[in-house]
Amino acid sequence: MGMDLNIYTQPLSSDLIPKIKKRFADYKMDVEFHPDFKFNEEADTGFLPIKLKVLQAKTRHYDLFESEVYTGFEIYFDKYNYQEDLKSLHQVSVITEKKSFLRKLFGPKKVSAESIKDPEVFVGDKQTDDILKHCTNDTLINWVPSHTSELRVSLFFAAFLAEQAGGIIYDPQNERYLTPRQALEIFPNEIEEFELSVSTEDFVLDRFEEWY
Repeated sequence: MGMDLNIYTQPLSSDLIPKIKKRFADYKMDVEFHPDFKFNEEADTGFLPIKLKVLQAKTRHYDLFESEVYTGFEIYFDKYNYQEDLKSLHQVSVITEKKSFLRKLFGPKKVSAESIKDPEVFVGDKQTDDILKHCTNDTLINWVPSHTSELRVSLFFAAFLAEQAGGIIYDPQNERYLTPRQALEIFPNEIEEFELSVSTEDFVLDRFEEWY
């Protein structure tokens, strides 16, 4: 089963690619995206091939491999509307609050209607929403954990894309919103923990041969 991340950002362009590559290099990885990849929402949908060379990692599997790794992930593009997202959450909140209001109003410990205030609704929290309200794009990436290197490139790519395009990451597996800074504090440790937990027999790496 695949794993997903949503990256909500401002508009995307091919200018982001060298910036993301540089950030990979900052974290001791050389990457090359498929030459045709341009963040084109129509042409680039589907599997994004990546050539990866890990220059420094806690696990020795990449050193022992002695070759560039062929890896990647599925990538899909959509539009994002913060106000619609907020509106749907607000409707759910209103229904919940009405039930709570009635319990408080007619329950054993009654309170006045004037003392019950509408809750402030956020998609994530105030910090998250301050960024989300400027986002117009929803980039979904999907990877397969059994292809070991896909977790590494997927999580780092998500963090760097959000960082360079003014965005927020949503991780549905863990039901969490992350700023780029939070992601870069959390993801490297999760990648390291995952890679160290994989046995030699199950540490699957594919040798890069050529672009297809």
